[in-house]
Amino acid sequence: MDQYTVTGMSCAACQARVEKAVSKVEGVSSCNVSLLTNTLAVEGTASPEAVMQAVENAGYGAAPKGAGSAAGAGSAGAGSRGASGSLSAKLAAEEDALKDRETPVLKKRLLTSLGFLIVLMYFSMGHMMLG
Repeated sequence: MDQYTVTGMSCAACQARVEKAVSKVEGVSSCNVSLLTNTLAVEGTASPEAVMQAVENAGYGAAPKGAGSAAGAGSAGAGSRGASGSLSAKLAAEEDALKDRETPVLKKRLLTSLGFLIVLMYFSMGHMMLG
C-alpha cells in the first residue's frame, strides 16, 4: 500500500474528487482518502507518478508520504538504537506535512483588511462620529 500526502483539500467534496480521480488511474485496485490527516492510501500496481499526476489534474497537490517510512518501520521492529532516531525523524516529517501553512497568510490578509476598514469607516462615517 502506497501512502501520499495530499494538499489543498478543505471539504468532503474535495476528498471525494481526489478519490474519484485516483480510482480512475489504471492499476489502482482501491484507494482511501482521509480529509482529517490529508493522506491518500493506494492499493494496486499503479506507478506513484501516475497517482500524483491524477491528484494534480484534480486540482490538488500530492507527494509520497515519508520516503523513508518503509525503512523506518523495518528498523523499528529490530529494536536497534537507530530506530528511535529514524522514528523521530519520521514523526517530524509527518508533523511538517500537517503544518498549517494557510492560516498565517489568512491572518495577514485579515489584519490588512481591518486596517483598511478603519480608514474607510473614518472617511465615510467620520462626520457622524465628530458631530
